[in-house]
Parts: sequence; C-alpha cells; structure tokens
Amino acid sequence: ALNNLSIPTENKRVMALGPAAKDVIGGLCKVIAEDKQESYLCCICLMNLSFLEASITTILQHSPVDSGSVPVAPLDNPESLIRVLEKLLANSPTAPKSGSGKSEGVRWACGLIKNLAKSEENAKLFGQTDIPKCVVDNLRNTNTPPNRWTSNSLEDFSLFVILNLAQWSGSKKALINADAVEVVKQIMSEGDLQGLKATMACAFLDAEWGDFPDGGQPANKAVSELMTNIVEKKGKDGQYAYGVFKLYTATKAFRDLCISAKKASGGENSPLATPSSVALCFQIVSDLVLAATDEAEGGSKYVPDAMSAEYSVQAIEAMLPTILATDETRKSVQSEKAANEIGTMLTSYANVSGTSEEAKKSAINASEKMKNCAGNSAQILEISHDLWTQYRKREGQPLDQFITRSVGVEVDESGPLDFLPCVNSGGSSGSSCTIA
Repeated sequence: ALNNLSIPTENKRVMALGPAAKDVIGGLCKVIAEDKQESYLCCICLMNLSFLEASITTILQHSPVDSGSVPVAPLDNPESLIRVLEKLLANSPTAPKSGSGKSEGVRWACGLIKNLAKSEENAKLFGQTDIPKCVVDNLRNTNTPPNRWTSNSLEDFSLFVILNLAQWSGSKKALINADAVEVVKQIMSEGDLQGLKATMACAFLDAEWGDFPDGGQPANKAVSELMTNIVEKKGKDGQYAYGVFKLYTATKAFRDLCISAKKASGGENSPLATPSSVALCFQIVSDLVLAATDEAEGGSKYVPDAMSAEYSVQAIEAMLPTILATDETRKSVQSEKAANEIGTMLTSYANVSGTSEEAKKSAINASEKMKNCAGNSAQILEISHDLWTQYRKREGQPLDQFITRSVGVEVDESGPLDFLPCVNSGGSSGSSCTIA
C-alpha cells in the first residue's frame, strides 16, 4: 500500500518532505537494515520518492539518533540510510540468485542510488563509501551481455549509478580507483542506451581517446544527438524518454570528448567539430545570453542552465583549431562576418552575471581567437554559423543582437561606383555625379 501511495507526484512531496517524512524514511530504512525478505519493497518505495528531485538530498541525509541526542553525520552513523545501503551492496553474494529477496534488494537499492546520485552533494557522500566499487563489481561480475540488459535490471541501474557519479568530482576518484574505465569501456560498442551511458561515463572518467570505438565517431553522434533531443524536448524511441538525461550531463560529456580528442591530436584537429555539433553549442550559449538579457526580444523553447552553457563554451574552445581551419587560397567575407558575430556572442556570455571565472576565461579566449581570424574561408565556421542563424530565424530571435555596429566607411569613386560619370574626374568642378 505504501508503494502505491508513493507513486503520485503530490504524495511524494508529503511523504518525503512533509511533517512525517522522518518517520516514513526511517521506517523504510529500518526494514532494509534488518535485511528482511520485504526489504526490496522498501527500496522501491524510497526510489519512487526519490523521483521528486527536491527530496533526494533530504532522503540521503537520513541519520537517525535517539531523541534528545546530538545529530550524527550520515557517514558517521551506521544506521544512516547511506551506510545501510552500503552494507546491503557490500554483503551481496557475487552472483545472487535472480529473483531472490537478496538479489531484488540489491537491484532496487541500486535503482534508489541511481536517483540519489544525481545530486552533487549526495555524490560526494557516495564517493566516501564502498558503493562506487560495489556498482562497478556488479558489472564486472555479471554473466549477462549488455545487449540483453533490460530496463531496471541490476546492470542497467549499476551503469546509471556509475554515469551519475562519474560526472561529479566528489565521487569520480572513487570510480577511477575501482578501475571503472576498464569495465565500462567494453560496453561502449553497444549502439543503444547502454552504449550511450558507457560512452558518457568514460568521457567523464578521462578515458583515452583511443578507448572510444571507431575513432570516436559513434561517441560524437550519440552524445550530440542526445544534446539535440534534450533542447528539442524529445526522447529517442526504444532508448530513452525526454527528461531521463539532463542537458548539463550531455554537454559535459561532449566537452570532455572534445578535450580528449584535442589531447590525442596535439590540439590540431577535432573529429567532433561537425557543423551541426558546433552550431548546437553556439545555440546553447546564445540562448542563455538571450534569456539573461532583459531587453532582448524573442526566446527559445528551451532555456539552458548555466552549467550547460559553460560546458558548451569549453567545447567550442577545444574545437577552435578545426572550426577556424581555413583555405588560404580563398578569401571570404562570410567567414569574417561569422567570426565577428560569434566572437561578440561569446564576449556577451562572458559578461553575463553569474558566469564562473573559468567559463569567462574560456569564452574570452575563444572570442579573441574568433575575432583575430583572418578573412580566409573557414568552411566549418561558415556552415555552423549558417545553421545557428537558421535556428534563430525559426525561433523569432533578433538576428542583429551580436552584430557589432561599426562606424560607416566613406566610399571613393573606384570599385562598385565606377559606373558613375564622375569616375576618375579627380573632383573637377565641371563633372557631375548627379543621378537623374
């Protein structure tokens, strides 16, 4: 009955954050700690409550003490939820019998941890336990190939936990110490949801560029497609629904892939700098600038968060050598215009209130390199700029927002005005340039 009650959104807030929240979470935690046959049902109930993102920090902070006693930090309390979950996973058999109470408890505990690990604060706590090692071991010890992992299976949950923990600095080191890359990189070749999760996790864990299959092209395609789907508020049939992944997760993975590729190429070439991916990064940054500028008209159906814009700027910076690669045999006014407009947009982003110092540094560096770009033709820059401009037209955004207003230049009689009768007149008083 309690599980059914925990499903509706309006009930989650009452049960997880209301006056009786401590008793609800405490009662469920106690049953899990006693390792009873029904403990998996308590894990499912807590997992249902944890889908309310506002509750995930409160749930993991559960650390019961006797009435009147001094509060004890979760990591220092063996009866806290995090220590109870750690004990459940650590004491699980290497290969628990499928369908048994023990295996179901571990499975749904991993499902609960998957949701709780979305918080950076929670991830820092998990990073100080054996839980990261346990979830890596779940994948290391499984006999089921990735293409047969079903949704909500132990392996599916465990890989999600690794992905969520990998993106936060407070838990990343624990996964690296557990040799997570060696285990997870074998899953990247799966061209489905599991492959996508493994690819992003490996990007977060600083995997070598050579670890990504087929020169990183599948990784580029999968992650850039995920970014596109998120900003367009849609999922991917048969793989994930909209809302499963956050934009900051996808953009951070893309940035880390760009950095990994840059290191491997010595900074000279980025296979991730395709026009569509570059244009998407421009879009995310400019949409944030637009949302932060009160006087700007128009807008986007998806307003990116500050972290997503920061990761996009850093991705642009990492891809610059390829974006600005030019054909020195061809001059191009379009390339010069694109470089100036995008440079101005990046400068505007650097001046947005709340932009981190690290992001400002990347934006200013990229802006200066854009604006210092010679007038030679840069094909990727031109196409990316064109795609970005088309997007802004569709969204009804102002197209002149990032165009620098320069002082007009006086035109002489040569060049495009040479059809006039006063050409080469030297300004003689007898000549006339009047057009009837």
